[in-house]
Amino acid sequence: MSGPDLLSIVGGVILDAGLKSAAVLALGGLGALLLRGGSAAQRHAVWAGSFAALPLLVIAGAQRGPAIAVDVTWLAPLWLAGAAFSALPLLRGLAALVRLQRTARPDPLVPDLRHSPALTSPVTWGLWRPIILLPTSAAAWPAAQRAAALAHEQAHVDRRDWAVHIAAWSISALFWFNPLVWFARRTLAQEAEQAADDAALAKGARPSDYARLLLSLHDAGPAATGPAAALGASTSPLGQRLRAVLEPRPRSPERAWALGFALLLSGGAAAALGAYPTWTRPPDTLTCSPGPTP
Repeated sequence: MSGPDLLSIVGGVILDAGLKSAAVLALGGLGALLLRGGSAAQRHAVWAGSFAALPLLVIAGAQRGPAIAVDVTWLAPLWLAGAAFSALPLLRGLAALVRLQRTARPDPLVPDLRHSPALTSPVTWGLWRPIILLPTSAAAWPAAQRAAALAHEQAHVDRRDWAVHIAAWSISALFWFNPLVWFARRTLAQEAEQAADDAALAKGARPSDYARLLLSLHDAGPAATGPAAALGASTSPLGQRLRAVLEPRPRSPERAWALGFALLLSGGAAAALGAYPTWTRPPDTLTCSPGPTP
C-alpha cells in the first residue's frame, strides 16, 4: 500500500498551521487591544502567550499524518528555504554578540556589565549569565541618565525578555509566510521596550531625564539599534516612546494574570483549531500496488 510522501504531509502541516496561526494571533491582538488602557507589561504578556501557542498548531497538524497531506510537493522545500532565510538575521546577530562579548571591556565595579566602542546604545542579552553592554561614551553621560539606562537594561534581564525575544523570532521564522506573525513580533518587541522604560521610571528616573536619554540615543544614528539578537534601548519608534514616557498612563509591572489569561485563551484556541480538520485527504487516494509475481 502506498500513500502520500513525506513532503506532501509536511506541506499539509505547514499550510494548516499557517492558516490557523492567523486566527490565534488575531485573538492575541484583540486581547492586547482590550488592554490598551493597561500597562505595556500586560500587553507584552498577551503577545508572548499568543506566540507560545503557535507550536501547538504544528504538533496538532503533524498528528493527523497522511490525512493532512496536500499534493503540492514544492511547498515544503519553499517553506524550508524561507525559514532559513528568515532566521539569517537572528544567526548573524548571535554571531555579532559573541564578537562583542569577546572584545568588550568588563566594568571593574559591576559584574556582567561591559563597555564597547562598537555600540552607541545599551544592549543586553543572555539567559543563564545575562550581559549588559554600554557604549564607552556612556562614561560621559549624566549620572541620572546612566542610571536610567542601566535600570532599563536590568528590567529586560529581570523579566527574561531576551528568552522571549529569541523564542518569538524562532517561531516567526517557522511561520515566515504569515505577515501577521512579523507584525506581532515587532509589536512584542516594542511592548518589551516600553515595559522596561516603565521599570526605569519606577526606579526613580525622572521622565524629562529619560526623554533626553532617548533623544540622545536616537541622534546617535542607526547603529544605536545594536545586533538584531540583542535587546536594545532604541528599537521602538521614538515618538511613541516619548509619549509613553512623558504622558501619565498605567505602568504596573504586574503581568502574571495577563500571561495566564493569554496562555489559557490562546492555548485553548490553538487546541480547538488544531483538532479541527481544515481538510481531510480522501481515503481513495491511498492505493494498493500488487507485489512482484513469483
